[in-house]
Amino acid sequence: MGKASSKLMADTTAAPVATAKVWLLALAFLAFTMQFSAAGEPLVQIGSIPLKGVEGRLDHLAFDTRSQRLFVAALENHSVEVIDLAKRRRVHEIAGIGEPQGLLCLPDQHRLLVCSRGDGTCRSFDTTTFQEGPWIDLGRNADNVRFDPEAQVIYVGSGGEPGNGLLSAVNLASLLPAAQGGQPAPPHSPADFLLDRPRQADAKMEIQLPAHPESFQLDPANDRLLVNIPDEHSIAVLQIVTNGFTKAAAWPVTVGERNFPMALDAASARLFIACRKPPRLAIYDSRDGNLLSQTPCVGDADDMFYDAKPNRLYVIGGEGFVDVFQLSDSTQAPTRLAHLPTAPRARTGLFIPELRILTVAAPHTTNGPAALLLFQARS
Repeated sequence: MGKASSKLMADTTAAPVATAKVWLLALAFLAFTMQFSAAGEPLVQIGSIPLKGVEGRLDHLAFDTRSQRLFVAALENHSVEVIDLAKRRRVHEIAGIGEPQGLLCLPDQHRLLVCSRGDGTCRSFDTTTFQEGPWIDLGRNADNVRFDPEAQVIYVGSGGEPGNGLLSAVNLASLLPAAQGGQPAPPHSPADFLLDRPRQADAKMEIQLPAHPESFQLDPANDRLLVNIPDEHSIAVLQIVTNGFTKAAAWPVTVGERNFPMALDAASARLFIACRKPPRLAIYDSRDGNLLSQTPCVGDADDMFYDAKPNRLYVIGGEGFVDVFQLSDSTQAPTRLAHLPTAPRARTGLFIPELRILTVAAPHTTNGPAALLLFQARS
């Protein structure tokens, strides 16, 4: 009886040990499988940063390479959220901005430019102190913004919805404080002094467009701007001349409607756009507007980025996915490498080539609170 009891006890204690070994082996195999799987993925999620209390639609982002801070335009929250990317946490909020949309960070000048839908302004802030500096009134619906470092000129799209759109060029110096060599526009009348004129800039030149301009790209080698005009189903080609712009061409977009995002590979003369209806990725020859290829892509796209190192394209869609396309050097349609889940209505983001990180802005939905999703790009 005693021997039998001892053997039974030994068998009983041995079972958990054997089970534990099986589980350890299973976990090790799972970790190996996940590592092997991730190694083959072009994008791997590496974390997320919560944006507690931020409500409504999130728009465009900007990154400061000096401070490693990420700026998020929280349009319906009327704020710009400041994220310490190294520490993975929010460190500040610039509040009281009427529906911020487009953002541009100029690390060398310690300037953040914020373009607002609500009041049509492009406002400047110090990226360290967040003190507000010079600004420009663009009428209404200031949106996408780009910078030409050689010419030291800021380009901003605004207007429309409804009515004519506007593309403005602003000298960088007019949006800098006096301590940084800023040169605000001179007052035009005594009344200007009552309107805080010493801090208000003037556009260097501007051109009216048939409707609101969405994403646009600067083609500096050819002194051109390529501009998405969704309401006109076209891409406007604007030639930059000494004293203004000329409308060089209007390329029709026939593959779909609502062509919002755009990216440019200037070295290979390829222009990329994504349409929302139906969801299509189209590639054009940026020299003449000839359509090279088209292929289905994620729906409700609002941001897309060209990654030159592996020759890939990232398309972010509010359908709740980010598509990764491998591009070829020919006119062949790109190959979709991945269709990675993000979050509903997460249609904006930013690719940071210095860190090889793609960020995706996920607004507060029934799926969870607002957050920034971080993906590591792999070649």
